[in-house]
Amino acid sequence: MQLDSIEDIQKNIALIETEIRKRIVGMDHVVKLLLVGVFASPGRNCHILLEGVPGLAKTLLLKSLAESVDGEFKRISFAADLLPKDVVGIEDFDSDKGHVRLLVKGPLFTNFLLADELNRARTTSKGMILEPMEEGRVTTELGGTYPLADMFMVAATQNPIEEEGTFVLGRAEQDRFVMKILVDYPSDVQERAIIRSNIDHAESPAIEPVMHTDDILKIRRAIFDQVSVSDEIVEKVQQLVSLTRPGYTDIEEINHSLDAQDGGGASPRAGIHILRTARSHAAICGRDFVSPEDIATVMMPVLRHRLILRQDLAMNSVKQREKLLSDLLDRIFQRVWSQ
Repeated sequence: MQLDSIEDIQKNIALIETEIRKRIVGMDHVVKLLLVGVFASPGRNCHILLEGVPGLAKTLLLKSLAESVDGEFKRISFAADLLPKDVVGIEDFDSDKGHVRLLVKGPLFTNFLLADELNRARTTSKGMILEPMEEGRVTTELGGTYPLADMFMVAATQNPIEEEGTFVLGRAEQDRFVMKILVDYPSDVQERAIIRSNIDHAESPAIEPVMHTDDILKIRRAIFDQVSVSDEIVEKVQQLVSLTRPGYTDIEEINHSLDAQDGGGASPRAGIHILRTARSHAAICGRDFVSPEDIATVMMPVLRHRLILRQDLAMNSVKQREKLLSDLLDRIFQRVWSQ
């Protein structure tokens, strides 16, 4: 694989998108942001949160991504009765060697893990994927510690909190995800195309692997090495993040809308993720530097799950919350880039 230039990087990522497009109709913004997330960091932490009602092809999207890079894909349905052993696997104590061993590996041991309906699960079950997302390994209640694959990515889906049986993920849980991407209904034309394709064909189109999972890691490193971030961009992003903090900003709409008692605003980690995803977005667009356009594109998906609305505003519909957050971030972006 040639990765000597930004054009090489862009071309290889485009090959993945072409394969995904064999199955996925529409969802242009979602597909692009998913790829931005896949290549957002030279390390492991490239996990994505997808929100939308059931039936919008979220599982098919991630499965198609995995197949396009010859990766292993597994899915865990985080139902209320899910147990930690259903995630990690079955352990046994080896009395001869004096330690536990993993007899049967659970679905956690894969390249691409779909944590389906994560906000329906109990805390103990959710906890079994939080450490792996950050550390690349899992430690069990019996004391066993097991490493995961070098190429390990979690895409968690959650249903809107308006649905029965769902719970808001904790702030620390949400913060493990680089971005939160909303998956909306297709347009009328796209929906008719989806229906026609499924009634005319018994199976989904086959996807050809265009690279291997090791190549994902190489592309991540190449983006890190070749896409520059200026000091000015870093300064602007730091200002942007600091302006989201109620009580620390002079933007009245922020102080009025966000929950100051719960922190409300974004932490320095949010600034790191904005710049990492902006660098990935720049590479996908064929540029070797991060521009304000990149920041504007990734700002909302990086921050939408990190800004905590006041309780009364958080109970609004998804569209109302999105409109409010979008207006707030537009106001902040214009403030920062007009200085």
